[in-house]
Amino acid sequence: MFKRWNLQNADRKTVYMISLISIILLVVVVVVIALVAQDLEKRSQTLGAYGDLSQRFGEVPAVEYKGGFYRPYEKLTTILVIGVDRYSSQTNLGVTYRNGGQADYLELLVINEETQTITPILIDRDTMTKITILGVLGDETGTRVVQICLSHGFGDGKEQSCLLTVRAVSWLLNDIDIDYYISMDMDGIPALNDVLGGVTVTLEDDFSALDPAMTLGTTLTLQGMQAEYFVRGRMYIGAGTNQARMDRQQVFMDALGGKLSQRLGESENAAFINGLLDVLDPYLLTDMSRGRMINEAWNTRDFVQLDPLRLDGEYVNGAYGFKEFHADEDAISDLMMQVFYHPVEPETQS
Repeated sequence: MFKRWNLQNADRKTVYMISLISIILLVVVVVVIALVAQDLEKRSQTLGAYGDLSQRFGEVPAVEYKGGFYRPYEKLTTILVIGVDRYSSQTNLGVTYRNGGQADYLELLVINEETQTITPILIDRDTMTKITILGVLGDETGTRVVQICLSHGFGDGKEQSCLLTVRAVSWLLNDIDIDYYISMDMDGIPALNDVLGGVTVTLEDDFSALDPAMTLGTTLTLQGMQAEYFVRGRMYIGAGTNQARMDRQQVFMDALGGKLSQRLGESENAAFINGLLDVLDPYLLTDMSRGRMINEAWNTRDFVQLDPLRLDGEYVNGAYGFKEFHADEDAISDLMMQVFYHPVEPETQS
């Protein structure tokens, strides 16, 4: 009912920082890593396959699902990573409530302290779901089922837009409780790529219309805007679909993980993380403090990354010609049970 991406080049024994980098499109990853460990106060969160089961006090009775019994993990942290399709020059055009930029990249990281694992859930930007609609004065006027990427377009383009996106993802995933968000403008990709010395890739599509050096079959180390073309380009590139772009983004992230692994191996403390955050600061927006991010990134570097999960469903052409992805509701529930619950024996379910 659900699909896994096979990360053939990913080393599952790598440190936590490297694991996250290999699953996130941007250096948002670096921040995400930092967010992994959270206060003991927040350990009482969970998710229900149907509805909101986030209020847990003590051990929750097991639930029966498709003939088996399951109990929720008790030490989970959820972090939504948002890549915003908006150039930084648009950020200060003045506040309206409908020009926040689209959520071009969405990934929910589920940090499991009990198993010391990270499970990324990739969400296609074209996924159809309920989002909040704001009026021209910023007041909520209702909801509408549209592509989830549009959820960020409402609001102020900053915190409000992020919170609206968090709400939309929560609704899509059976009212999951999302602890934190990290947003990054996609035009920060060149800075991320260059600070790590450039990512080397082999081009399986022709980008020569954007850069003459980026021809089909060429292996090159991306520099500057080449990294953004590779990660962000969709229209008139290869198949031109968002699914094809997501595959290309994964190639970039795997290569990025190798670069980060090298840099971390050369570093003896968390200073490298701090310097990386300095470079990315103009492009990032998160509800976590810098000090916590740095400390937790260094202290939680041994978690293991699991293969990314994607929602099962189908793509269709919408009424206005835009691509739509319709997620299978049963598959969503299966995925939620897999990630947020663990099986128990029938005799221990009460």
